[in-house]
Amino acid sequence: MTKIIFKQTGGMMGREIEKELDLNQMPAEESQELQRMILDSKFFDIPQNLIETAAPDEYQYMITVDAGNSHHTVQTSDSTAPESLRPILEKLSNLAKEDQSNTTKA
Repeated sequence: MTKIIFKQTGGMMGREIEKELDLNQMPAEESQELQRMILDSKFFDIPQNLIETAAPDEYQYMITVDAGNSHHTVQTSDSTAPESLRPILEKLSNLAKEDQSNTTKA
């Protein structure tokens, strides 16, 4: 069982978006893509806190991955995110924004 909790804060508007994903409840293709991104980024080797000081108006991110016996959280920002983490940040941001967009339309 793998769960991902994603939170994005900051930016010009200061809005917060959050998304919780249970990869076992998602379509197989999307679940496999996210798992591959976690592995490719070497997520569990990334230090927990990469934010020393926050730059004005930049996004800050918190990603928690719970994969059975492995549990890890990374806090980063636009300016401190390692290159390996950027694809999953973009994917999770888009999923969270889609979810928020669907919620506001309902």
